[in-house]
Amino acid sequence: MEPDATHNTPEEGGWIDTIQSLVLAFILAMTFRGFVVEGFVIPTGSMAPTLLGEHWLVESEQTGFSAPVGLDAARGSRPNTGRLEDRALGRGQPLDGSGPLKRRLGDRILVAKYAWPFFQPDRFDVAVFKNPTEPDGPSGNYIKRVVGLPGETIWIADGDIFVKSPGGDRFEIARKPRHVQDATWQAVWSSNEVPVDASRLPRRWAGSPWRPEPASEWDQSDDRRYACTPSETCATLTWDTVRYPLDDWSAYNMLSPMGQRYLNSVRDLRIEGTVIPEADTLETALVIEADGRTYRFELGGGTGTLSITDGDDVQTTSGPVPPFAAGRAAALRFQRVDQSMSIWVNDAQALELLWDDDPRRRLQRAGDKPAAPVVRWSFCNTPCTVTNMSLDRDLFYRNSLLMARSMKNPVTPGFESQVQPGTPGFGNAADKLAVLGTDQYYVLGDNSARSLDSRLWGPPHPFVAAQLDPAPFVVDRRLFIGKAWVVYYPAPHSLREGGMGLIPDFGRIRFIR
Repeated sequence: MEPDATHNTPEEGGWIDTIQSLVLAFILAMTFRGFVVEGFVIPTGSMAPTLLGEHWLVESEQTGFSAPVGLDAARGSRPNTGRLEDRALGRGQPLDGSGPLKRRLGDRILVAKYAWPFFQPDRFDVAVFKNPTEPDGPSGNYIKRVVGLPGETIWIADGDIFVKSPGGDRFEIARKPRHVQDATWQAVWSSNEVPVDASRLPRRWAGSPWRPEPASEWDQSDDRRYACTPSETCATLTWDTVRYPLDDWSAYNMLSPMGQRYLNSVRDLRIEGTVIPEADTLETALVIEADGRTYRFELGGGTGTLSITDGDDVQTTSGPVPPFAAGRAAALRFQRVDQSMSIWVNDAQALELLWDDDPRRRLQRAGDKPAAPVVRWSFCNTPCTVTNMSLDRDLFYRNSLLMARSMKNPVTPGFESQVQPGTPGFGNAADKLAVLGTDQYYVLGDNSARSLDSRLWGPPHPFVAAQLDPAPFVVDRRLFIGKAWVVYYPAPHSLREGGMGLIPDFGRIRFIR
């Protein structure tokens, strides 16, 4: 009798089952990769510090200050280490006591692919897409933050995003969701980063950025804590904007001359500190003076008050907040961001006040060159100690002019006036608003000083213009790949500089906000 065609010996069956299983696993993996999730490498610092390209991790033995410093913009194989600064000690303070510098490669990320119409880009998503000006080759995949959606009109004014909805008649500020805002604050200073031995610094350190007034009411023996004994008047700390400017300087751009030019005043700030009063009668007020207005945050007696004073006009709100208690620490946060003020106590928002300037009013207030804000924090009625103080700034989206390098592709007839070098970037002026079509998106990099994005792209690649969309600056819906989901393999050391090559920085594994 002939054997059954489907019958195999046990050994044959084992091999065939194994091969079939491997083939099936490969097919499933490729299907998953092609339609669900895919890995990418971050090549540059255009999204720093949210996502990192090739960089040095710079650390100070004096202060504990630590920051990634981008290398993709540095000239030569060995960037000038003399340009490195210790941000914790103020602008222009040379870095002292850093260990050996090792290159780190770009973050490895996982991208959850979009599936229309169920899953598509939303405002403030970090998204991967094909570069409309060069969709193929090593620079074919770009990653930016989505800020403008189809049908909207976008206007970047004074560092913020303003949006006019389809069919709308006025611009409104695009406020970042809390999880995005918390992830995008940029550190300026922390009381926990002070020199171990100031006498050994290469340049004299002038001390804390907070000037105590009156000095006789402050104990200045410890740079990590601020203790005051108010008399009849309140004891006040005033921020020194000369030594610690409040602008869009970025530690990541230390080695990039272009990234540190044309700095812009930033008035969207977060100030934090843990206050320990000696009695429950403590009253405290933080004031930010900016753009002709006074923004006041007040706490005391179980009540919080937020107010905006503009000449004779006052906008205010009050409400109950957790009261101060003698000897009990209270973690306070005051933030002014995206045309909102808020008070936070022990990591819970206690009070909020919104205002609604349109872009024209905002630019009129700021002027051609906005002045640095004045920041004061006062303490009244009872001695208290403040520790764990810090100040952070918000993202600042720059206004930029188009450059000749934006013209590498031919201009589609009808768009010539939009891409003239020397004119404002797309969405950067009242006469250059970013008006988006049905399938068009507007994207920006978090590292605005070092990002080539929807402000500055020129004409699209001829293939994109012919097959998808001839409009410059925008990203067509069909070019999107997916939403950046998680940094699963952060910045491994480079083998070129003696690193292990395969060991990631496990402490920076994180979800992408």
